[in-house]
Amino acid sequence: MPELPEVEVLRCHLDSLLANKKLVSIDVLKLRVVRPERPKLLQEIIVGCTIKGVGRKGKFLWLQLQRGQSESTFPLIIHLGMTGRLFIQQSNKSLPKHTAVVFKLNSEYLVFKDPRSFGRVTVDEDCLENLGLDALSSDFTEEMLASVIQNTSQSVKARLMNQKHIAGLGNIYSCEVLHKSKISPFIKGSSLCLAKVKELRKAINMILHNQINFGLSLKLDFEGEFKNDGLFYYGTKSGRDYQLKDPFRVYGREGEPCRDCGGIIIRSCQSNRSTYYCPDCQLIDET
Repeated sequence: MPELPEVEVLRCHLDSLLANKKLVSIDVLKLRVVRPERPKLLQEIIVGCTIKGVGRKGKFLWLQLQRGQSESTFPLIIHLGMTGRLFIQQSNKSLPKHTAVVFKLNSEYLVFKDPRSFGRVTVDEDCLENLGLDALSSDFTEEMLASVIQNTSQSVKARLMNQKHIAGLGNIYSCEVLHKSKISPFIKGSSLCLAKVKELRKAINMILHNQINFGLSLKLDFEGEFKNDGLFYYGTKSGRDYQLKDPFRVYGREGEPCRDCGGIIIRSCQSNRSTYYCPDCQLIDET
């Protein structure tokens, strides 16, 4: 599933391309993706609107829409789910397999492709209001993180992944920030001292910004036209240097040496998800 960095890079990519484009029509090919509205109602709401910008909160993306000369705007919200892609293509080109929704923009299409149909398209703003603070929000302070982490008997990793408390961190970057801050993913949030909370906040900011900058430096294959090399979720377009790899500290590196201490990275099952960590760096009794 794409997490905050991948969605932010997509937002940056689409923002200028979609600015002031008009939504001419919408075609829903996978009905379950549009919810809770019915496709016909969604069409009545958004067709004829102009896209004024692209926003993001956590893993959610939205097109900020304006109807006519109205000063007010509203969001058309899109969640990529597990395998979704959102990209622009010329309208004279055949739609790809697994297309879920097509937004017509004069001579172009904005295509939402979703093989597993776990994504979502909606104008229901509750899905944004129910999220916690964005992990890169200026309001997401050390004090705010402490109030989220230290008041629970859940593991720190489980708390980080709970979108109602912190929006944007999933399995990948929870593993990454915990390794950077040398915190065991299994420790209870209530056991974490304030000094470690401060280290964790710094790690979240650094890891996410580094990954966003990394993604922006790549020629990403948003459309999925090439054989997916797995880099930065979307994969990259042909001709890249195949020595280039995701700069992950622990995620997906089971059995490889820790880049900090040389210990061996372990993969463990935690709440039915794979957790990657270094048992030498992330000692549960040193937090």
